[in-house]
Amino acid sequence: MKWFRTLMLIAALWLPLAAVAEKISMVIGLALPPYVIADRDTGIELEIVRESLAYRGHELVPVYVPFWRVLSMLEQGLTDAAMTVNEDSGISDGVFYSQSHITYQNQVIGLKSRSYPITEIKDLAPYSILAFQSARKYLGDEFAAMASENPQYQEIARQAKQVTMLYSGRIDLVVMDKNIFNYYRQQEVRVGTDAGIERFELFPPSHYKVAFIRADWRDDFDAGLQHLIESGRYQAIVNRFITPSDQP
Repeated sequence: MKWFRTLMLIAALWLPLAAVAEKISMVIGLALPPYVIADRDTGIELEIVRESLAYRGHELVPVYVPFWRVLSMLEQGLTDAAMTVNEDSGISDGVFYSQSHITYQNQVIGLKSRSYPITEIKDLAPYSILAFQSARKYLGDEFAAMASENPQYQEIARQAKQVTMLYSGRIDLVVMDKNIFNYYRQQEVRVGTDAGIERFELFPPSHYKVAFIRADWRDDFDAGLQHLIESGRYQAIVNRFITPSDQP
């Protein structure tokens, strides 16, 4: 009987976790490889989020949309959570932000042969620039002001096109995350990508979070994220998609 009581005690300890395990729909921006590879339902960020939720038994239900729709879907109550957001995204009421689970390093990138004299954000003003969607919202007030005053500034959802246009000489500069640029450069087949590039480090790292409509989901996610970090599983996920030499 002693073993039976022990078994029942273990079952009782696990029951609260099992009882609250739920499916959580999360709106996720398309075209963010290697962080999100939508057509394969994987990626660095996606796997970190999925496994962090699974720690407390929750199941991630991805809802893939163009990046510009992520915030509006969360605001309209069409999803339980949103990924790759933070307090600067524009939503502060009615959501609960997790701890930062991923860091992007945005850069300004140009062809080395053009020798751009760029040391600060204001130096970008004379050039044609193709940035990722909503860049002016995430990269600070000074960058937003430059973008608003620069008639040659554009934003685009399909980040693969940034690489194509840079190497084809149709744009002076692109603004995008280091790892996203590297991924699309390796995938590019329409134009040659052998030309040397210059990277301008004008932005601090961007720390992104998950926004949940419920605090208990946020807390469960944070517990899972901490477990991934402490166990080494977090770094193992990163290493599946990026070689150590390419990591920020």
